[in-house]
Amino acid sequence: MDTPKGWILGAGMTGLAASYASGVTALEAEAQPGGICRSFHLPSPAGDYRFEVGGGHWVFGGDAVLNRFLGGFGTWRSYQRRSAVYFPESGLRVPYPLQDHLHALGPRLAEKCLAEIRLDRQQSPHTMAEWLEWQFGPTLNELFFGPFHELYTAGLWTRIAPQDSYKSPIDLARIERGARGETPEAAGYNQTFLYPEGGLDSFADALASRGSVQTGARVARIDTGRKTLELSDGRTLSYEWLLSTLPLDAMLRLTGIAVDDAPGQATAVLVVNLGGRRGAHCPSEHWIYVPRSRSGFHRVGFYSNVDRSFLPQGAADRVSLYVERGFPQGAQPSESDCAEYARQVGDELCEWGFLQDVEVCGANWVETAYTWTLPGSRWRETAIARLHAEDIHMSGRYGQWKFQGIADSLRDGLLAGGLLRTPGAR
Repeated sequence: MDTPKGWILGAGMTGLAASYASGVTALEAEAQPGGICRSFHLPSPAGDYRFEVGGGHWVFGGDAVLNRFLGGFGTWRSYQRRSAVYFPESGLRVPYPLQDHLHALGPRLAEKCLAEIRLDRQQSPHTMAEWLEWQFGPTLNELFFGPFHELYTAGLWTRIAPQDSYKSPIDLARIERGARGETPEAAGYNQTFLYPEGGLDSFADALASRGSVQTGARVARIDTGRKTLELSDGRTLSYEWLLSTLPLDAMLRLTGIAVDDAPGQATAVLVVNLGGRRGAHCPSEHWIYVPRSRSGFHRVGFYSNVDRSFLPQGAADRVSLYVERGFPQGAQPSESDCAEYARQVGDELCEWGFLQDVEVCGANWVETAYTWTLPGSRWRETAIARLHAEDIHMSGRYGQWKFQGIADSLRDGLLAGGLLRTPGAR
């Protein structure tokens, strides 16, 4: 048998799409495809709850062409986003984006925040912390954006460069209408989204079945001189080129390629999934952003507010939810610490009235969840270029070290896979 010309590394959304479009085999370290975009079930006395490995992952940003592609893999439901900022001390929930709904903070605070947003600031912010205050003013920054990003970035916000500004858009006319109590039009990057009727695992499995995937194939080392992959099970595979969706920093370690610039930073996330009886004060939103919590989490998402299929059949009085807590990369808690933390989270959510009790819970660790760059660093661009020079081509959210959703990750994979089918492609 001829040696394959190349391999795809990773069978998350990008790798699966690339394998589907090209027929090239994707090597996946885990026992199942899909990466963190995969659903699973946990049993309880009330029945099975559905959860997601990486917390709520919804398909936003799709266009008519991509949605037609998705439709070939089952039925998808469409949703209008409902999200808010939640202040635990007062129980106040303000619709997202916060800056578009200043009236909810009260007239005096709203006017103060609005005046600060209107200021024409001259300095050029270098870090995310500087940018947030420059963008929103000191009052809103102290109230929400600062403490939220401290949790979200696991303390990196004072060092990393500003990015993803479209998540918190500034439109002064819209902000002024919101400060007056008028309801502004929806804003933000995920106003509508899709979710497959059978769960993300059904979509991942269907996509994998139309490509070629080897699970349990963890790459331990890449010899770029000999062009070989050494797998953790002892196998050695040859290649002419690689399409990698693995995190960019991981690829540098696997290849031994060094980049002489300030390295990219990443945040790990501990996702705690919980199911139980719905509390009297459980929000109706799909997810909420939290600037402060005793347990240190920054977001609570409500799977079952999106779709009742996340609940045990007939258990309408239950709720299926998740929380996210940011950690420095490489700081994974022990199994016992995760279990204790999950207990603490359940207790806090019961105190808030989101849950009456907890019937089932479990924690998942995502080592590379969010990626960042340092001000002025060319590490990302240089790393991608050096890998490309070794016939290793990076694709996807983590491979290219940028934030994007499932829709863009699928587009990346479909484009790369289509190009791999082109005669002479490398």
